[in-house]
Amino acid sequence: MKKTKIMMAIAAIAVMSVFASCSKNDDVPEQSVLDRQYFTIQNATLKQGAIPQSASSSAFNSVTINNNVLPGGSSFVSLHSEVSITEVYVGVEGVNEYYLLSGSLQFIILFNQNLSHSFTIQISALLSTGVLTSLYSAPLQFVNAGTGALQVSLSFDNDKDVDLYVVEPSGRVIYYGDEGGDIEYNETTGEFYRIWGLDIDSNAGCSIDGINNENIFYPAEFIQSGKYEVWINMFSNCDPSIPTHSVVTATQQGSLVPVTYGSNPFNIVFLEGSPSNGIGSSLTGATKVMEFTMNGSYSPSPAAVKSKPDESKSKKSKSKSIN
Repeated sequence: MKKTKIMMAIAAIAVMSVFASCSKNDDVPEQSVLDRQYFTIQNATLKQGAIPQSASSSAFNSVTINNNVLPGGSSFVSLHSEVSITEVYVGVEGVNEYYLLSGSLQFIILFNQNLSHSFTIQISALLSTGVLTSLYSAPLQFVNAGTGALQVSLSFDNDKDVDLYVVEPSGRVIYYGDEGGDIEYNETTGEFYRIWGLDIDSNAGCSIDGINNENIFYPAEFIQSGKYEVWINMFSNCDPSIPTHSVVTATQQGSLVPVTYGSNPFNIVFLEGSPSNGIGSSLTGATKVMEFTMNGSYSPSPAAVKSKPDESKSKKSKSKSIN
């Protein structure tokens, strides 16, 4: 396979639940707003109360985060500070709870499938000097996407064309060239929607939409029994002067899927200067990030199993969410 300049950083596996690795204190309500309606952070402690902050000191030098969020998706966050950090606090404007992380300059946010609207994230930190930073706030734009019983999502932190692939047990590859299920019309809402498959394909061929997410989902009735594979690929490195942090997650009924290969979530960095790799369903030069096994009753027809022909780089067009 063609080699690309990729550095992999594997995040911890949470088997039982999206919330399993977030320890809670006794003073936090069982039905807390932050983890049930917004997001969780692995290896963080959920606290009740106002997020710690200072009005007299400065915030971080910079914060890198994907400002578009999907229900059931994720985001990689990087904090940049000239002074070392002892603790990090992450919350949501208007919510009297926050997450506490110990000295983490980089972490993954896992968004709840119940997320239904845009919101403002808030981040502060305790510096090694004992000083609290001021509050960093950023609006995160909600992007509607299919969740289903099985959801595989990709998030990346800048405007590149990073593609997501799911190889089904039947061998069919779901990707930009074969998006999966049929499109139907909802007479109540007056909108078209895809019943399953790829419903978010961002920055196709460097036609930048800035969503920086990809999403493939399956309602229970379309899940097959057998092994699923998840791959990603830098189809077009629209700005090779900067690296790209990407996170892939696979969830079943809102909980992270146990994997037999790779990790879930999976964090991967496409380094500065990583080449474009304009491939189709052949997966040549793509990166396999995880495998997992599902139990399902769906048996696709032979015609459906045969994926559409590979699409060349020149034929790849911008897709938009129709869910």
